[in-house]
Amino acid sequence: MLFRSGLGQRGWIAFFFLISPAFLFFGRSGIHEMPFVFFQVVFALGLLRWGEERDEKALELALFGLFGMMTLKETFVLALASWGVGAIFLGPKEWRSQFSWAHLRQTWTKSTTWLLIVLLIIFVGLFTGFGRNPRGVWSFVEAFLPWMKTGVGENGHNKEFWYWLKVTWTAEPLAVLGMVLAVWGLLAKESALRLVSVFSLCQFLLYSAIPYKTVWCIITLLWGFYFVLAMSIVKYWNRRGWQRWLLPVFVVLVLPLQFKSDYESVYKEPINMDHPYVYVNTTYEQKAIQDLILLKLQDPAFAKETVQMGMEEQWPWPWVFRNAVTSWHHCGQYVSPDALVYFCDPKDSFFIENQLKQPYLKRSFQMRQARGPSLVYLRKNVFDGTATGDYEVVGPETKQEH
Repeated sequence: MLFRSGLGQRGWIAFFFLISPAFLFFGRSGIHEMPFVFFQVVFALGLLRWGEERDEKALELALFGLFGMMTLKETFVLALASWGVGAIFLGPKEWRSQFSWAHLRQTWTKSTTWLLIVLLIIFVGLFTGFGRNPRGVWSFVEAFLPWMKTGVGENGHNKEFWYWLKVTWTAEPLAVLGMVLAVWGLLAKESALRLVSVFSLCQFLLYSAIPYKTVWCIITLLWGFYFVLAMSIVKYWNRRGWQRWLLPVFVVLVLPLQFKSDYESVYKEPINMDHPYVYVNTTYEQKAIQDLILLKLQDPAFAKETVQMGMEEQWPWPWVFRNAVTSWHHCGQYVSPDALVYFCDPKDSFFIENQLKQPYLKRSFQMRQARGPSLVYLRKNVFDGTATGDYEVVGPETKQEH
C-alpha cells in the first residue's frame, strides 16, 4: 500500500489493513483469498491512478491485478461487475475523460504490450500445466458452471442474506464506519471516492445475495470500505474549520473497539467456537483437547511438565500454551522424555510410540476442517479418568500385554 500510487490516502489504508481483525486472523494462513485480495488491490490502484494521472503505470497495475484475479478465483467476475457498476456512477463527463480510446492508444506503449504478452504466457502456462494439458485453458471457462452451482446449491456453507453484515458488525468496527461513509460516498463529488464507494457496496450486495458463504471471503469485502474510510479522512482533512476533525475523532473513538476485536479474535481465545472467523478454522474436538490440557496445567503439580509441539501444523498451540514448558522438536526426530503431552503427525507414530517409557492415551483429531488428522498423546497416569472420547492406550504396558 505504500507503493507510489499518487494517492494521498495510501498510508491510512495501510494502517487500516494492519489493524483489521480479518486481515490479522486470515493473514496467517496460506489460503488463496489473501493473494486474491492482493491482486484486487493492485487492480484498484491501477484504476484509481488512471483516474488521476492516466499514465502507463496505471495500465500496468490494472493488467497485473486483472490477470492475478483471473488466475486465482472465479469470483473475479463479481469484482469486475462491481467496478462496472461503479463506472456507470461516474457520469458522462468522466466517461468521456477516462474512457477515451484516443488517450488509451496514446498511453499504451511497447512495454505495455510486452507486459500483456508475458502475462498471457504465464496465464496460459498455469492453466495448461505448462503445455502438458492444452485443454486447461478451456477448463478455465468450464469452471464457471460448477462454481455457479456451488454458489446457489445446498452444500453446508449456505448462509442468510444478512450474514456478511452481521459478521462485519461483530468483528470489524472500522469497516462498519467505512460502510456508512460508502453510502454517503454515492453522492460524493470526487469521482474516485464515488467509484470505490459504489464498487464496495455493490460487491458486498452480490456476495450477500449468493447463498454459499465461507467466512474467509470477508477480507474480499472489507478492503474497499477501508479504502473509502481512508479517502474520506483525506477529503475532510483538507477542509478548514472544525469539520476536518470530525472523522478523525470518530476513528479514534472506534479504535478501542477495533483493537478489542483484534485481541479477541486472534489472541485471547484462538479456539473460540462462537467467533464468526473461527468456525471453519478449528474443530470442537480440538477445543475439547485444548481445554482438557489447560485444566491440568493449572494444577501446580503439572505446571512445569513438558508439552511437545512435534507436528507440522501448530497454530494456535504456540499461543494457547505460551505459559507452558514447550518442546519444538518434530516427533519423528526427537521425543522429549516423559512429556505430559505430545502433539504429532500420524507419519511419526511408529517412531514416537517406540520411544515411550510409560503408557499414554492416544487420539486422532482434526486441527481444521478438510485437513488431515493429527495425533495427541496424553500421559495416562495424569489424564486417565478425565480424558473422555475415543482414546487408545499405547506404550510399554500395551507391548507387554501383546
